[in-house]
Amino acid sequence: MKSVILLLIATLVLAVAGTAAFGVAAFERDMSAVEEYLATQDYAAAAVKLDDASKQVRYARWIPRLGAQAAADIKARRAALHYWQRQYDALLPRDADPVGAVEGEPIELQMLVANGAYRAGQVKAVAGKDASLQTLQEAIGGYLTVLKGPAWDERAAYNYEFLVRVRDDIAKGRRKQLPPPPEEQDGSNGEAGAPFEATDTKAFEVYIPLEEAERTKASEAGKAAPNARKG
Repeated sequence: MKSVILLLIATLVLAVAGTAAFGVAAFERDMSAVEEYLATQDYAAAAVKLDDASKQVRYARWIPRLGAQAAADIKARRAALHYWQRQYDALLPRDADPVGAVEGEPIELQMLVANGAYRAGQVKAVAGKDASLQTLQEAIGGYLTVLKGPAWDERAAYNYEFLVRVRDDIAKGRRKQLPPPPEEQDGSNGEAGAPFEATDTKAFEVYIPLEEAERTKASEAGKAAPNARKG
């Protein structure tokens, strides 16, 4: 009887472990698809796969450390989905300090919120100098919050220093206002490629390798006539 109970317990444990492993594998598959769709700007498909991955998080919670990481990954990818679709209102927390509201969260999420706060303010900054300076000050404070965290991030450091310089330029009149938001810029996704112009090949010299016999003959030294002495 005891052996039967042990067998049932072992079967139950294996069944739970197998279910958790299957759920984690499905979660990883869906998150990989989310990354692919984000990279190719297929945001509708990315949203569908992100919802599928969210359903699998409950299985990841059964595994120590993995559950918290999976939930953080879901939150960061959802923030990225809002950011790249320029849905800044959905991305930013309802706080006076959006980046401070996600303090302690993974650095990727903090950077997305900081970038989103700057982009949201950038739209309002077209009103004039004062609006631009206010946007810059808030964005600088957001990146400073990221830099005060336990992990160093070069992107936050670069953005912080860049915006400090832009703020000083606007305050001193060297720059009139912020650059326009991405939706008002031409070529915000880069410049279209084009084939190279045809090149005139007549300027190139063609070298033909010597045959083995020619290489042997050419390598013989000392058989040429000496140079005639001048003077």
